[in-house]
Amino acid sequence: MKMAGKLTIRALFLGLALAFLASASLTGCRDPGPAEEAGREVDEAVEDARDALDELGEDAEEAIEELEEEF
Repeated sequence: MKMAGKLTIRALFLGLALAFLASASLTGCRDPGPAEEAGREVDEAVEDARDALDELGEDAEEAIEELEEEF
């Protein structure tokens, strides 16, 4: 029974430590830095490029279907 008590206290201590670290890391990042802003811009650019390629692929597929109907 002593071992079970130690594991519980150890688990409680570890849980509290992790909760403290998580809350400290969240409060430390209020203002985005230049690297984070650049990362967001890159993400948006990649998403825009992906959307443009999807549209291009759909247009190409429609053009191929039209050509197949003609022949």
